[in-house]
Amino acid sequence: MSGTVYRGPLAGTATLIINGAVFNVVGEAQHQAAGPVNETLKGQSAVEGFSQMPGEGFIQVTLRDRPDFDATSLQGASGLTVVLVKANGQVVTAVNAWQTERINVNTQEGTFEFHCESDTVTVDIVS
Repeated sequence: MSGTVYRGPLAGTATLIINGAVFNVVGEAQHQAAGPVNETLKGQSAVEGFSQMPGEGFIQVTLRDRPDFDATSLQGASGLTVVLVKANGQVVTAVNAWQTERINVNTQEGTFEFHCESDTVTVDIVS
């Protein structure tokens, strides 16, 4: 096997920024870049090819509830700029994003789930 072996942070810490407000990530941060989605087209005789449609990306994360911010104020929000900074240095950015799903605050853990989608979700890698 050839290539460079990266030695440094690969996983662990993460920070989420929504319209400039920084939130503590509790766990389960996930993302998917926006881009084309292929679907196989099959007929009764053969696999005929594929269709391609645009696909939205998303950022989904469990955040810590804060005393100075009403988490439910994000319910139905749009026009969001959401930035996820990962331990490995990658920066995931959703531009003009909209919040989806219901926001449920867990008072025992002091957490809530945040999910946003956009047609512009990109991942900037470190070199």
